[in-house]
Amino acid sequence: MSKNTCSGIRLANLDDAPVILSIFQHCDPFAIKGRWQQHINLIDIMDWIESITDTHPMLVLEEQGKVIAWCSLEPFYGLPAFDAASEISLYVHPEEQGKGVGTQLIQYLETQRTELGFTHLVAYIYASNIESQSFFKRQGFEQWGLLPNIAQSEQVKEDVLILGREF
Repeated sequence: MSKNTCSGIRLANLDDAPVILSIFQHCDPFAIKGRWQQHINLIDIMDWIESITDTHPMLVLEEQGKVIAWCSLEPFYGLPAFDAASEISLYVHPEEQGKGVGTQLIQYLETQRTELGFTHLVAYIYASNIESQSFFKRQGFEQWGLLPNIAQSEQVKEDVLILGREF
């Protein structure tokens, strides 16, 4: 991936782990109501950052030196036939939502897609997360599937939608 980034977008590093965790915990409604964010900690985020590759990066978007959003690409499935597909995760700090920050990250990925090697992006979105569904649909994603009650924690169950986009 190109080292020259636009709009304050760069590769995440270990120093970003605390803010990445904080943004995740503030933005994931199922994690909040299901309390499973208690099981995601700083070490998990650091391990995640250390596992990035040229084709599966974790990016952060900074504004005035402050990380306000992050996204990551991960392998979609473990077989070579699926290497051109990546799972995308994207989180924007609540105070920055609705300002085009997520769109900047998607557009950046789009400009880097040949270098990153993907033709398809797949997002898993909780059914109750209408804002996230709307965001991804505005970015050209369509619903490709539904996983009923697959996310579970204590007494909470949640459907997960599979949204995808072919480039």
